[in-house]
Amino acid sequence: MAQKALLKSSYHHGDLETALVKAAISLVRKYGADHLSLRAVSAEVGVSPSAAYHYFQDKDSLVSAVGEFLFDQLGEKQELAISKVRSTGAKGARERFEAMGDAYFKWALSEPNLYRLIFGGFCELPDSHNDSKAWQLLEKGLDDLVQAGLITSANRVGGEVLVWSAVHGASSLVIEGLMPKESFPIVIKGVQRSLGMK
Repeated sequence: MAQKALLKSSYHHGDLETALVKAAISLVRKYGADHLSLRAVSAEVGVSPSAAYHYFQDKDSLVSAVGEFLFDQLGEKQELAISKVRSTGAKGARERFEAMGDAYFKWALSEPNLYRLIFGGFCELPDSHNDSKAWQLLEKGLDDLVQAGLITSANRVGGEVLVWSAVHGASSLVIEGLMPKESFPIVIKGVQRSLGMK
């Protein structure tokens, strides 16, 4: 009830689009992306479906907006984790790199339905993630490893694809119960070896 009151408050302040996105996130978190509909989201906010259609022409456009919002949120969580690293030099570069992957993994495990919505084919994200915070943090993290002398410039090439696919794959396997979560640190160490990290 309190959640609905908060969403209605957002709407009365004129930001119905954000209220609809947040309501969709709440519903996906509880029931999964398969059960999401514009009608259900409208009811959650307390407006008519026609009001929702003013912002989202169909369910797919709503889900894509939710996906972009969550992808940004994931980047913010990674940024927060990185900011907590106090070490400097090579030690700091290594710890920031590990914190970034750990934040991705922890978010995936804490929000499995939201994770599935982003990466499970429910929504269309831009073909290029180069402008996203998560991608930029990964680029910088790899560049920092080179600058710290932990990996070579040659091994840096294509590092984003290697790191993201490994961390994402491991997160997905754990979420679906196909790999124990205790295996994740092994994946990170394997990524580091693949990059030639010293």
